[in-house]
Amino acid sequence: MKWPDPTFSVKVNVTNPGQFFACCGLLELAHRLWHGAEGWFDEDELGPRFCVRALFSASARLNQVVEALLTCKISGLSDEAQEELKRLQAEEKRLRKEGRALPKDEELRLKELGNQARAGGLYLGAPFSLTLDWWQVEHDESSPKTWAGQQKPHKMARAAQEAIADINDAESLFDFPCVLRTPPEYSKNKSDKGKPVEPFCFDARRFAHALDTGFSLDVQDVETRAYPAVELLALIGLQRCLPASGSTRWALQYAVWSHPVSPPVAAAITSRKIRGSTKYEFQLLFRDDQKRYKAFGFAFPVGD
Repeated sequence: MKWPDPTFSVKVNVTNPGQFFACCGLLELAHRLWHGAEGWFDEDELGPRFCVRALFSASARLNQVVEALLTCKISGLSDEAQEELKRLQAEEKRLRKEGRALPKDEELRLKELGNQARAGGLYLGAPFSLTLDWWQVEHDESSPKTWAGQQKPHKMARAAQEAIADINDAESLFDFPCVLRTPPEYSKNKSDKGKPVEPFCFDARRFAHALDTGFSLDVQDVETRAYPAVELLALIGLQRCLPASGSTRWALQYAVWSHPVSPPVAAAITSRKIRGSTKYEFQLLFRDDQKRYKAFGFAFPVGD
């Protein structure tokens, strides 16, 4: 069956789970800009594509989604909480120089705010008004959460958002690589400005293990390229479209559909609650020997 022409489309490799979930994120954002938007995977003479149709807006364009994502405010801690965190950190540093420590209640508050900044949910402001907190839900060992330790999801998301400004070809949105840089609000001094930021590693093209390179990329701050649109849109897409458990430990599955559907239906298909679509499986790969950080590997079709 031939579906109506899409309003816009992007090139996609469905065997790259990062790109697949980025398509889910793109559909989510389009749905919030133009209620009732639908998306599907298709292939034409130009190759595989993810198509979006804005049912009630003839003027909808992909550039509008990209521009709105680029300019919307991504917040972690509230402004008040960020100021409180900075104040406590400065006070702790001052007291440490004097050989003293923070009072117990302030020490506990500093730890609480630090945990919230690293692992807390994010909020995408107008025009999306979307909360991202899927990684805070209790999952088993096959959770798609790829970061841990001192990595801050807000910092990584903001670094990806800043990098999207350099994308010129919207249709090749997923194929723009660059080194993610420290966003302005995390540049406390001149040495921080321009410092590389590790991505979420949702894009399977980004994976690198310490045994393959001879050292840890995370520790050495090596400048390796990431795909900012894939990283940020996949983070958004996973809010609604979480994958299902795979056939083995550390494996996850998702399903690809070929007919126009809304985001809620896309979520059901992705998690295989609706059968009949092409199913893919990928492995969560470890970026270090302590299994602290993960990355998405490439997927392969499974089942019928």
